[in-house]
Amino acid sequence: MTSDSGLISQDSDYASSIQEVLNELRQMQQTPQLVTSPEELEALEREIRQCTDRLGSLLVGHHMQQALDSAALQTEHERLVRQWPKSLKSDGKVKVRVRTAQGHTVPVWVTYYRRKGQRRAGKRSAGVYAGLVL
Repeated sequence: MTSDSGLISQDSDYASSIQEVLNELRQMQQTPQLVTSPEELEALEREIRQCTDRLGSLLVGHHMQQALDSAALQTEHERLVRQWPKSLKSDGKVKVRVRTAQGHTVPVWVTYYRRKGQRRAGKRSAGVYAGLVL
């Protein structure tokens, strides 16, 4: 579970990580590498692709978090939870890692809903991440 300040921190983590990758790409642009063989060209291309893939994944995570925190999606969460066959209770926001199409994982905070009632000791109750379902 996290507070609103945790979400603000998460947002600033994305901003700083995105800026870090952009700086790395800018450094690559400003400092041209002398490529004299096909192997060096492949290595340079791989390095650039890794940076751009990481940047793309961070941007996807940032947009995903913004969508999960939006009022419109919150309303949809509540409607989905009300229509769920079993009664659900919010366990608050938890950090979930989502794998992007580029293969990188990005953390997002999403509300976890579980079935109401007693939980078994040490076991997580059957539940749902409503924001990820939508």
